Amino acid sequence: MFSYHRRVQFAETDLAGQVHFSWMFRYMEEAEHALWRSLGLTIAERGSELGWPRVAASMDFRSPLHFEDEIEVRLQVEAVKTRTVEYVCSIHC
Repeated sequence: MFSYHRRVQFAETDLAGQVHFSWMFRYMEEAEHALWRSLGLTIAERGSELGWPRVAASMDFRSPLHFEDEIEVRLQVEAVKTRTVEYVCSIHC
């Protein structure tokens, strides 16, 4: 289990002060990159032709996040296969 902490920024919220749903996927991706960096790796080596396209992604929402909320993104590698890596992610306030 990898844990990534950050604070919700004003630009990530809408007029109601809630985080737009698309930012949840960005938070997950930030955590993914931080996980790779913590292992001394990078997800995008300069000059490499190797890529990591998204094949599928889904998220269930239980309550909104707001400006200045401190969040924890928990990322766990669920499976490493021949050509794919599967993650399970949860975001907690």
